[in-house]
Amino acid sequence: MLALLINLDRSPERLAHFAAQAQRCGLAFERLPAVDGRALSAAERQAAVAARFEFQPLNAGEIGVFSSHRRAWQRIVDSQQAYGAVFEDDAALALALPQALAALERLAPAGDVFKLETTGRAVVLDAATQALGDCGCSLQRLRSWHGGAAAYVVSRAGAQRLLAATAPLADPVDQVMFNPLSHVCAALAVWQVVPALAMQMNRLERVGEGSAFATTIGRQQSGGRLLRHGLWIDLRRAWLRWRERRRRLRLARTPGCHLQRVPLQRPLA
Repeated sequence: MLALLINLDRSPERLAHFAAQAQRCGLAFERLPAVDGRALSAAERQAAVAARFEFQPLNAGEIGVFSSHRRAWQRIVDSQQAYGAVFEDDAALALALPQALAALERLAPAGDVFKLETTGRAVVLDAATQALGDCGCSLQRLRSWHGGAAAYVVSRAGAQRLLAATAPLADPVDQVMFNPLSHVCAALAVWQVVPALAMQMNRLERVGEGSAFATTIGRQQSGGRLLRHGLWIDLRRAWLRWRERRRRLRLARTPGCHLQRVPLQRPLA
């Protein structure tokens, strides 16, 4: 399977760390130079972004991240392969990752996006599972918001749908892909690999501001602090979070679904 690593030219430490993990687990990957949102002019940023958004406006770093994922989707479409794996360069990987990718390619399950990553939050999954060969993982349909876009597989058809639905850009890429309140995500079939095979380094361990794995998008995690974007936008964000929580709890009580925290297989990092 084609495996793409999104990596900024100014982040060689992240590239070296990812390459070391890939060598240890036997993952062949292609580096995809990331779009540096900070290097875009104000006119370029304005031209890339839609006038309306569903969740929150994009800053320069998030524009770069989203544009980089679109580059990856286009590369997958152009490759003519049925699936492609996309990684951000701060992903910590599990040893069984290559086996899981091979199983996905061999089994060719119906779906658009297969999330390899976990954030450790509780999510709603279908109780029905599909084993992924002998890697110790299974596939379960993801029914609720599960953030992060550091590691996932996308089908070629799914990449085409994402490209068509995300020009111009609106909202952070993980919200668009993995929040069912997004009109884009709602039209996709999204699956979760359980246990997960990747996690962002800043979630796996404490990362200081000077670390190579500190966020590069220009916005620190705030734990839902209000007035990040302004009163009305943040009130809307709070309302959407409330809607998602209510939806998640309702789905958790639906027959055939259950609420669980997606565990992580022991990572290499």
